[in-house]
Amino acid sequence: MLTVIIPAYNEEKCIERTLSELTNFSSLEVEVIVLPNGCIDNTAEFVRAKFPSFKVVELDTGSKILAINKGLEIAQFEHVLVQDADVIISTESIRSILKFIESEQYLFASPTTKIVQDGSFLTNLYYSFLKLTPAYRVGMVNSGAYLISPQARDILGKFPQVIADDGYVKGTLGSANLTTIPSCYSVVMSPRTIWSLIKIKTRSKLGNMELKKKFTSPTTGGNSFSSLFKIAIKEKALFQFLIYATVISIATFRAKLQIKKLKTIKWERDESTRI
Repeated sequence: MLTVIIPAYNEEKCIERTLSELTNFSSLEVEVIVLPNGCIDNTAEFVRAKFPSFKVVELDTGSKILAINKGLEIAQFEHVLVQDADVIISTESIRSILKFIESEQYLFASPTTKIVQDGSFLTNLYYSFLKLTPAYRVGMVNSGAYLISPQARDILGKFPQVIADDGYVKGTLGSANLTTIPSCYSVVMSPRTIWSLIKIKTRSKLGNMELKKKFTSPTTGGNSFSSLFKIAIKEKALFQFLIYATVISIATFRAKLQIKKLKTIKWERDESTRI
């Protein structure tokens, strides 16, 4: 049926809420593989103690790509959901995925993103505008999860060492082949501070720059500033657009500074929601 691969890096504080939604399935329906990689906390020990029916495979090296490849290597089932450790997909949504893979022909697919806006005033304005963008409506933007079919796994092969695994999937398989899974949602917590938001958007931009340089440019859904400005006028959301554009501009600038030192850079992530 379905294998769920969850790479985890120092997620002891938040992974319980993610894994709890997966406990209502037998191992014949859903196989869960948690892959702590390079952790310095007790993520692996916590998962083993709290969720003994799940597979835990520890990797010494902190690498999401290595974790994904290991998960794909040992996956029992052909259909695979790659899910971030801090993203919640409910039991009902997992049931929707099981129904989807039984009844639909697809290449790759994603849940609809539900962003919980629990951040600062400026952060909330950013996400309010993000939800109006073409890329967000196409799918996989901020979803933190994607479903790949057996055919997609053959096309993708072993994932290369890149920052943006989802961007690699989308760029390789083509956004035209992306399907939205009906009645399936991934719940994502927004960063609580504007600085945390800038950090994760910097990594996103850096990942896209790396893909464009090495492989293929992921589709953006027409998110040029000119097209977004037109949306802002139409939706009467000029202030939200200003915040969005400022965050993206700062993140792009920071990513350009970092692209030359990819091998030595320490990846930035949002710690404000990992409590």
